[in-house]
Amino acid sequence: MSQGLQGGSIQMLSGKTVAVAGGTGNVGTFVVRALLERGANVAVPSRTEEKLHGFRAHLASQIGEDDLGRLHTFVGDVADEVGAEHLLGQITNDVGAPDAVVATLGRLVPAQSLLDARANDLQQVLQSYLIAHFVVARTFLPGLKARGGAYVFVNGPLAFDPWKGSGADLVSISTAGQHMLFRALAQELEESDVRVVELVSHAFIRDRQTQPSSAIPGEAVGAFAAYLVSQAAGGTHGKSIRLRSMEQLEEVGLELGIA
Repeated sequence: MSQGLQGGSIQMLSGKTVAVAGGTGNVGTFVVRALLERGANVAVPSRTEEKLHGFRAHLASQIGEDDLGRLHTFVGDVADEVGAEHLLGQITNDVGAPDAVVATLGRLVPAQSLLDARANDLQQVLQSYLIAHFVVARTFLPGLKARGGAYVFVNGPLAFDPWKGSGADLVSISTAGQHMLFRALAQELEESDVRVVELVSHAFIRDRQTQPSSAIPGEAVGAFAAYLVSQAAGGTHGKSIRLRSMEQLEEVGLELGIA
């Protein structure tokens, strides 16, 4: 038995198409599962078929066949401008124009000292976080602006406070820029019908498993992301939400259960 999070309407996303950039990653896996459990058709791109195969096998051990049947996977690089446009076309043709997007992207390049790090190290981290988020946003947001919908940036607490001794200061630099990207886009789109929200996850997840020291379970992050793309989250445009306690889920009608 595994922990799951259920709200008042488990099928609140029935018939909706949600694209998850970074869906095969540690946080993304929990997001995709929560979306599928709530009735959404979920599109997940990845650079390799091998990674998508392993991802599907992992989800098959977590959810039922009906939910898994609404998972649609695509091979391609969503962080590349040409690749992202091609993926958007594939998703639209095969699943439907996205009603929402969740972007949870980035790869750690450790650096115990910034003074010892190379410019190339920073460039790699900027590419996998800030640039990747920029590419996904500029690819998917125009359609959402025209149709209405929701766009969720997933970020982490390193964007606001560096952790001494963590070796993740390059990530702090890049995700701080990612936070400003969110704010700038939210400001630009404040008169449109699309909601742009930032979800700052305080969950500690490794190898798709919530770690013992985590403030909240990964299921909480997935459930809250699913809530944010639903119509129940109206009025959240421009908000940066730091998710670090279960009480925050209770406040929006989500409760911990057994799935």
